[in-house]
Amino acid sequence: MISCLLVEDQTLVRLGLANLLSLEPGISVDAMAKDGIEALSIMDTQTFDVVLLDMRMPNLDGIGVLEAMRQKPAPPPVLIITTFEDCDVLVKAINLGAKGYVMKNCELETLIDAIKQVKAGIRVLQNSLTEYLLQQQGYPTEKLTPKELEVLKCMSLGMPNKVIANTLKNSEGTIRNHVSQILAKLEVNDRTQAVIKAINQNLI
Repeated sequence: MISCLLVEDQTLVRLGLANLLSLEPGISVDAMAKDGIEALSIMDTQTFDVVLLDMRMPNLDGIGVLEAMRQKPAPPPVLIITTFEDCDVLVKAINLGAKGYVMKNCELETLIDAIKQVKAGIRVLQNSLTEYLLQQQGYPTEKLTPKELEVLKCMSLGMPNKVIANTLKNSEGTIRNHVSQILAKLEVNDRTQAVIKAINQNLI
């Protein structure tokens, strides 16, 4: 059973999502919060497998929650529930550690699948928002080598450097160097941005 904390300020949306998710036997909404402050308070006393987080909320918004969660020793993974208009803040949210996002108007099956993927450590990047985000990015000034493309594909699967090293039969130090080169060539700051940009350029 995947235990979830649902953080959403709109009562009807919050209750509606909770009722829909109750139809899935493998998922349980064990707590709900109407804003970021309440969410952080709940996380101080309960543990969850996944946090379903809205971005626009009173008192403390989604970005504020993500920033506060970074100070916690072992924060649960976060799946953002967003609208298309939130694209600009979504980039910052991903950089702050959110594991993925879904649209508020997505199908129930899409939301359930996203929750399961995030629980399994897989990033969730939906095409509708990813396309917009990628349009904000430029193209790499240098071409990636075949080896860097292999590393990039592993990164897209959420593999840490140690696992990539074992998969590609390289040392972890070599993989770190490849990752650094990939970030530099794609002109991005982190692995998530690299994967998003690579998808747009059909590199992976």
